[in-house]
Amino acid sequence: PQRYYGRIMELFTRANYIFRQFIAGDLIDSLIVGVVCFIGTSILQMPYAFLVSVIVGVTNLIPIFGPFIGAIPSIFIILMVDPFKALVFLIFILVLQQVDGNLIKPRVFGSTLGLPGMWVLISILVGGGLFGVLGMLLAVPTFALIYSVLREETNARIKKQEGK
Repeated sequence: PQRYYGRIMELFTRANYIFRQFIAGDLIDSLIVGVVCFIGTSILQMPYAFLVSVIVGVTNLIPIFGPFIGAIPSIFIILMVDPFKALVFLIFILVLQQVDGNLIKPRVFGSTLGLPGMWVLISILVGGGLFGVLGMLLAVPTFALIYSVLREETNARIKKQEGK
């Protein structure tokens, strides 16, 4: 009906904005991971530091499994040159992914989506628990959309009560 058209279009516009911000946040996060990986591999004097960092940064765009998909060929590349450094790289990547998943990603998504970092982590956990991998992929932007609508409705009701 015509009376709902404006609200539905506003909701779709907001969803479009939030999903675009999510993609931008994912690109920023992958760039940060790639740069940190390059700095770390350079400090640890890993062979092919730039190549390995590009692989890790690009595959970090793939949610959940991406970091591991990027780590496997990188480990093999380093393994061909120095097996001990491949083991050091494996440990470095595991630490980097923990830092990314628990510190960097929630802050980047929190700032790009306007969602507190705690809610980013909770949305990923709940989305993954309810809907598996697909839930993890779509949890953050979906929750950000719900959060923004609820925040707007709550603020409108507060203003309405203050006006009485």
